[in-house]
Amino acid sequence: MPLQPCTCFTMLQILQRTAVTKVVNELEAELSNSDLNIDRLSELVETLSIKFEPLTLVDQQLEPLFKPEQFDGEFEITEEYREKVLLWQFRAKKKINEYLKPRVTSPSFQTTLSQSQDEHFRNSDNIRIKVPKYYITRFYGDDASKWLTFWNSFETSVHNNESLNKVDKFNYLKAHLGGSALNTVEGFPISAKAYDEAVNY
Repeated sequence: MPLQPCTCFTMLQILQRTAVTKVVNELEAELSNSDLNIDRLSELVETLSIKFEPLTLVDQQLEPLFKPEQFDGEFEITEEYREKVLLWQFRAKKKINEYLKPRVTSPSFQTTLSQSQDEHFRNSDNIRIKVPKYYITRFYGDDASKWLTFWNSFETSVHNNESLNKVDKFNYLKAHLGGSALNTVEGFPISAKAYDEAVNY
């Protein structure tokens, strides 16, 4: 008997979550290593981004297939993975930035780190990754009448959350968009200014 599409997607989701967890564990181990290898750390950050992207796509494809009684549990697990990835990316990038700063020898090299990245790294120790437990329906852009419902939920739990900086808010915004709505902001750089532009787009 052939596997149902949902079963196939679920198996793929499990495999991808396992791959993401493996990279996160390696990142954690590298960060705790007294003999830190910055090249390896940079490689793991890039690998984590590569592994997490297909997991995000599968999560989006599975979302409409879950029964109502399954959705809350699956949504919470999805958010936990997203929060874990964001947290360890922040910590790793902060460590890389700290390593590079003493080695900056010219102003032109220093400008390769954008102002938004510097602000992001400085604040990363105080980042509160957890968003209040409000249900935010993903907005796909195919039905304009759903925009207000989405924005009211997002504004309450993320946009007005003073414990999150704008870079974090932009990451959460992109995580809760899909379809044409996500395509609209996909080209924006992840920065505080771009978040304001995306919200007002």
